[in-house]
Amino acid sequence: MNISELEKKYNFQYPEIYKQLNDKNMLDWGESGSDWYSTTFPQLKENPPLLLFGYDIEIWNDEELVDTSIEEMSDDEDYRNIHSKYKFVPFAANGAGDLYAFQYDLEKDGDVPVTIILHDEEEAEVLAGNLQDFIFRQLLEAVTEVDEDSMFFEEDEEDMKENLLNQLKTHEPYLTPKQVEILKNIYQRDIFEYTYEVSAGNSFETEGLITFDEVKEILSKEIAFDHLDKTFNYTEY
Repeated sequence: MNISELEKKYNFQYPEIYKQLNDKNMLDWGESGSDWYSTTFPQLKENPPLLLFGYDIEIWNDEELVDTSIEEMSDDEDYRNIHSKYKFVPFAANGAGDLYAFQYDLEKDGDVPVTIILHDEEEAEVLAGNLQDFIFRQLLEAVTEVDEDSMFFEEDEEDMKENLLNQLKTHEPYLTPKQVEILKNIYQRDIFEYTYEVSAGNSFETEGLITFDEVKEILSKEIAFDHLDKTFNYTEY
């Protein structure tokens, strides 16, 4: 993807880590299609590109798609009605159609926060202070719920651990040593069952390598910054 053309057109600079990922073809998940899982995935999993086994995310590697999304967000007739004070540059989406974006109006000292923009609500949430911390968060959250439907699980728990460690190997250059150490330790765990209390009287049973509460605790220590997990109405300022 020729990201320099997007930078020139919209007058912004991608984070350095994003440029490095692009240069190393880490944004490329291969050609999408009905046979992606049977033909492309087996090759990718040996040296996983960015967040191949992430937490409900699909990385974009299409310059035209990014270009169109930026244009739509700045259009007065866009259904989201995003306030002009917010400066979003999308780079990924989840299965529900929500967008992951760099939020440039919060940029500070070269760090550009990553925010999720919900498509069916006028709400966004700041997930990390920079791309490095977002990658770390994704790699943690990916193992809060592990079952046979998880892409990285495949046949059994050993396959899962191999896939996770292969991914960590290709992502290590874009993480801090402390973040790598935390992930390695968690990925060595056995799957366990736990109860997650969403709110008073609302809970569910699941299984994984780490609980949602432990993830929250780790994130508050390792990637804390003023806007972490803050939500806001993106139609207002």
